[in-house]
Amino acid sequence: MLEVKEITAGYGEKLVLKDLSFNIPEGTVLALIGPNGSGKTTFIRAASGIIPLLKGCIRVDGQDLHRMNSQKIARMIAVVPQARSIPPAFTVEEVVALGRTPYLNWLGKLSDRDQAIVDQVLEQTDLAAMRDRNVVELSGGEQQRLFLARALAQESPLLLLDEPTTHLDLQYQVNLMQRVYRLAHPSKMEQAAGMKARTVVVTIHDLNLLSRYTDLVGLLVDGRLVEMGTPDEVLRPDLLSRTYHLALDVIKDASGYSLVTPADDPTAL
Repeated sequence: MLEVKEITAGYGEKLVLKDLSFNIPEGTVLALIGPNGSGKTTFIRAASGIIPLLKGCIRVDGQDLHRMNSQKIARMIAVVPQARSIPPAFTVEEVVALGRTPYLNWLGKLSDRDQAIVDQVLEQTDLAAMRDRNVVELSGGEQQRLFLARALAQESPLLLLDEPTTHLDLQYQVNLMQRVYRLAHPSKMEQAAGMKARTVVVTIHDLNLLSRYTDLVGLLVDGRLVEMGTPDEVLRPDLLSRTYHLALDVIKDASGYSLVTPADDPTAL
């Protein structure tokens, strides 16, 4: 569903992504991890068309994103960026409705179908009860749900999230990642209600969220993909210790999920 083929991208003469390639199927949550400066945010920007590709291509459902106009890209990809701004005079419902912009006619008015999608997304993200609240009244966790809701309203098959758990306390981190995982793995009841499985790419620093809430993990180092696989395949002490220049252990919790911890002697590599 998502095909990344030998892409190179950067800023001016500085190359950040170098010959990056991978394929992931529909209904998959891929986490991109790596040290600061490894290219995670640059990939989000390149995939969403914010910065051009110097080489290679990115395809969604077989369609080359960089051959599309901005409206069609917005129908294929929804992005929750790291740097976010909220129109201060808007209500929660109005911000979610902005996700329908790629589908509006020249009058810019929501159709009955657009409004039904906005209503559905507000329910899915537990924002329906605060639909008339001004966005400046929202907590950090509620704002994160709002940005996710706006992206969901686009109905795009691919969702890109750049460090969505940053600055959130543990409760909101878990809540957000649970919702993200359900986007790729809707329940039978949600599928019957018309919810389709999305493909999700999320950049994240907290390695202890990976095993429980992602299907695949891609490790970036210096703009190159050095490892791709299931959380268990990538969360290896030797690999992580070399990557982060810190001696790390990986243990299993009571449910069998992998947890990354500093080694007894974190200076010993």
